[in-house]
Amino acid sequence: MKANSDKSKQSKKATRRVLAGVLCGASVLSLVLSLVMPPISQAIANDSQADSTEETVMGGGSSSESTDVDDTANGDTENQNSDDAEGGETGDGAAEMPPLSDDTEAESAAQPADDGADDENAIALASGNANGNIELQGDVTGKFTEGGSYCLTSDAWSTKSINIKKDTKINLAGHKLYYRVPKNETDTFITVESGALTIEDYIEDSGKSPVKTTTTTVNDKNPGQPAEMEWTSDNNGTTPQSLTYYETTSTPKADRLGTTETTTQHTVSGFGAIVAASKSGSVKQVISVADGSTLNLNGGMITTPRTLGNDGHVILSQGAVNISGGYVTNGNGGGWGGGLCITGAKASLEMTDGVVAGNKAASGGGIFANNGATLKLAGGIISGNATYSDSVGLGGGILVSGGSVTVSGGYITNNKYAKFCGTDGNGCHGGAGLAANSGVHVTISGGQITGNYSEEAGGGVYVTNLNQGGKAWLNITEGIIASNVSYRSEGAGIRVGQKVDALINGPKDSNGTKESIVYITNNHCMSRFDWGGGGIFVQGDSKNAENAGRLFVYNSYISSNTAGGYGGGVAVCPSGKTLVTNTKGTAIFGNKSAGKEYNELDGENYPNPAYNKDKNSGNDRTPHLSAGNDGKDQDKAAYLKDVFRDNGHADFFLAAHDHETPIAVVTGEMLGGGDARYSGSIELKKAINIPANGAVGVKKSIGLTSGVMAGDEAAIDARNRAQNEATTFITGNYSWDHGGGIMSNGDLYLGVPADAYAYPSLKLKATKELDGRDLKDGEFTFTVYRKDSDTAKVPSWKNDKFDRGDCEFVKSAQNSAGNIAFDLSNDLSKQLGDFSKKPLSDTGKITYSYYLVENAGNIPGVVYDHAVYEINVTVKYDKTVLMSVPIQGETDEFKNLNVYNFTIDRVDVTKNHEGSAETLGSVSPTDDYYLIADSGGGNTFTNKYDPEVSWTPEATKVVEGGEMKEFTLQLAEDSKFNNIIGTAVTSAGKDTKQTLSFKDTTDKNKTVELKYSLSDIRNNSDDPGGSTGGSSKTFTYYVRENDEHSTYPHYKFDPSVYRFKVVATDNTEGGIDCAVTYRKGTVNPKGEWTADASAAEGTFTADSIPTFTNTYSTSLPLSGMSGVTLTYLAGAAVLCAAAAWMHIRRKANAKGGKRRE
Repeated sequence: MKANSDKSKQSKKATRRVLAGVLCGASVLSLVLSLVMPPISQAIANDSQADSTEETVMGGGSSSESTDVDDTANGDTENQNSDDAEGGETGDGAAEMPPLSDDTEAESAAQPADDGADDENAIALASGNANGNIELQGDVTGKFTEGGSYCLTSDAWSTKSINIKKDTKINLAGHKLYYRVPKNETDTFITVESGALTIEDYIEDSGKSPVKTTTTTVNDKNPGQPAEMEWTSDNNGTTPQSLTYYETTSTPKADRLGTTETTTQHTVSGFGAIVAASKSGSVKQVISVADGSTLNLNGGMITTPRTLGNDGHVILSQGAVNISGGYVTNGNGGGWGGGLCITGAKASLEMTDGVVAGNKAASGGGIFANNGATLKLAGGIISGNATYSDSVGLGGGILVSGGSVTVSGGYITNNKYAKFCGTDGNGCHGGAGLAANSGVHVTISGGQITGNYSEEAGGGVYVTNLNQGGKAWLNITEGIIASNVSYRSEGAGIRVGQKVDALINGPKDSNGTKESIVYITNNHCMSRFDWGGGGIFVQGDSKNAENAGRLFVYNSYISSNTAGGYGGGVAVCPSGKTLVTNTKGTAIFGNKSAGKEYNELDGENYPNPAYNKDKNSGNDRTPHLSAGNDGKDQDKAAYLKDVFRDNGHADFFLAAHDHETPIAVVTGEMLGGGDARYSGSIELKKAINIPANGAVGVKKSIGLTSGVMAGDEAAIDARNRAQNEATTFITGNYSWDHGGGIMSNGDLYLGVPADAYAYPSLKLKATKELDGRDLKDGEFTFTVYRKDSDTAKVPSWKNDKFDRGDCEFVKSAQNSAGNIAFDLSNDLSKQLGDFSKKPLSDTGKITYSYYLVENAGNIPGVVYDHAVYEINVTVKYDKTVLMSVPIQGETDEFKNLNVYNFTIDRVDVTKNHEGSAETLGSVSPTDDYYLIADSGGGNTFTNKYDPEVSWTPEATKVVEGGEMKEFTLQLAEDSKFNNIIGTAVTSAGKDTKQTLSFKDTTDKNKTVELKYSLSDIRNNSDDPGGSTGGSSKTFTYYVRENDEHSTYPHYKFDPSVYRFKVVATDNTEGGIDCAVTYRKGTVNPKGEWTADASAAEGTFTADSIPTFTNTYSTSLPLSGMSGVTLTYLAGAAVLCAAAAWMHIRRKANAKGGKRRE
């Protein structure tokens, strides 16, 4: 059997080996196949694909050539772009062939071979092209009389003037149409007598413009860069080759508070052109448009290389001119409006694109419109036009006399007014970008007026009605007026002249959302004689105030402007009136002016060096002051006063002759409702601060600097609110003398003229005392409440709880040392503001009731004062007519500007305490504060400080050898235990160690907590304190275990008596230091405690506590011999367990026998 078994085992082992071999072989085969099969499969697939492709290419009888054709149709451009293409091929390259030369033109005119292009009798080719246009070249005299659509295929000319009587369209297609030799200087090349003439310039086949443009950024160029034409000579005389002009573009910054300007040079060539007087002579007009007729300039250039005839223009129109492209250039030597003259009540110019550049005239270098004409500029560029340097006038770019002009888009840029009239202080000439007069209505609702330069006044815009009847009007609702310069007079960005009613207001929708924004930024007034006006100047009339220009600016943000003199934001030397208000008003802050420099050696002779008229030099020491023309030397009077120089004048400056009534009002609240924090001086007499709820009237002088550039939360909030509300940003401007942002000697209204309300400040001061220790800053909080109705329940205390009643919370403050201060000005202003919304009589009074209390606190040891102070504030008011101001948009309507001046009439105080009321009487202010004091001038609130320190006695009970029983520990104030104050009882059970606190003998639910107050230990005669600290006092207590041997006879009780020693010390800082120690001892029969010599004094802590140990007796109990029985039973159990284990082990060994296989 054993052999069979061995064989069986060997057979099984063999079988297992065979199976293992098979599995290994299968694994190896699988691995080999996984490595070999993928390449084989890929090869088979590739062969299959190649066969399929070959069949597709060659199948169906198709040849490789036919496949090439299909590929070409599907976008293969290899053959199409070949350099070997035949001359007869067409495509984009053919469409972009350059214009034919003059020689080629002659040969292409279908003339006999011996006829040249200069032959005056050459016949123009006239045939219709694919676009339906009649193609012309060469001599086109008399070809346009019947109207129609024409296209030049080469340069052409006419020996006679061209009269358009029917609708006519001429596509120059990159070619020139010449009028070589006019009959005389009164001649006109093309006259549109009726119908419409449309000039276009595009390549017929492609529709593309032939113009080539080169653009270069040139930020190093000064404003007022002229446009320049480049000419060449050929068979047609003088031919325009290129035009270079400059465009200054303005981009709002990321924060939307200012702009950045970039100047670009544009050079254009390749254009088609209508050229008059190309060989000799001159014309009065290149094109004239009759009343009722229309000129549409969509492309091409209208120009002449010659000086225009007397009173001539490139384009003269009594009809309609629409410019959507092209160029009007080089009008020079004629009348007003070198480029275009638009005249008559039915005449109009609408410009949506195109360029008017490089023209000159005495006035209106680029464009002149009068006699009721209408200009609408929605796009395009008016650049590099100028007035003559030897003629005084208006408008380097545009002059509009009467009628209306609307600028809603495009650029009026780099134009120049070139003549200084020679009389400092006049400023009657200028307007480098746009000038307007004679009752004109000017609307600017978009576009940019940038980089213009005036040798005299009004760098960007100048509107005046000087010596005219009625008023002119300027309304700006959107757009950018930036980086313009006025060199010898005021108003670099805008000049509002005499008898002009101007409004600048970016409007908002009904929800208050901004619809548009106006930027007046980075303009520079460099006049060293006049007062200034970097962004805006408003012209007055010292002889007749009714002639003064007046400017209304709404929702304005005036910041980051600079004046070399005073009033970096706004300066005023008024012959008119000035209002600075918050009603759709202004935020003036963060501007710069000269410091408080003063040269005692110069004194009255300042400025030194004086202004030099011939060189426009001098007056360059800080501060810059005006030259005092027409007696306007009030800035020097301010300079000579310490009180003015030493106080603020960076943001607002006014200097005028003495007046008996105010000529200006400045309110302390800025746009958005923030506090402008104005500080400075007034009337050259005293320093002032204008509160947010206040306003001042000015008769002679004021200088102000705003404090909202501070970094505190209120200042930041004021700036943000102003920014969010503003729709007009006047920032980054500069004036050599005064008024970096705005300068005015006319009427200036920064905000809507409305009645002003000057509210008083209300500041309360109270005092605080803490009896018992020094008072710390911010320890206690106090609150003011306001009663809003006669029936409202007033604040009160009851059972140490405060009830505010029906009163409104106003403000809380903490003590600073012994002082409490409240500024209730804003709250009082709000209440008075609500009151002011009602109709007011000329005079009146109103009373408001405030309540001052100390808040309930929880500082240990402090007894709080429960006084309630009732403060009745009576305010009186009276109305004053400050000045009469005009109504914007109305010529002769005015309204009285009233100021309601509110002042505090009296402050009465009553003290309420614990149900009693004490009248303290009326309080007068001291240093702007009303002191609320207790009777006799005592402290307003007095708290008492009597702190406590406490500790909780504990003891530990231990039982050795037995169970815990209900043992009792006793705590007493004396060693005889006559005055037991607490007991502690252990809990019976197996817990043989218990730490216990003591229960009050009078209240078992109350744990004994021993307390000591500062009054307990201060002034202790036994230990009064000294150099080592404050006074101290020692307290002793005793703990023992109650001996209950009769109840528990087998326990040996601990006879120890522990003494607790407590030393409480005044730490002289308003607190108590408490040290607790204990020591073991015994008490003799007389009740005297004696320390155990072997026991040291221990510090009482959580880990170090008096301990009482009881011992249980080890003798066995006699009844039942239960102890022995239990012992025997336990031993028997152990023996039984051992026997059982030995039996089981022996049996297991017997069963196992020898070692098994």
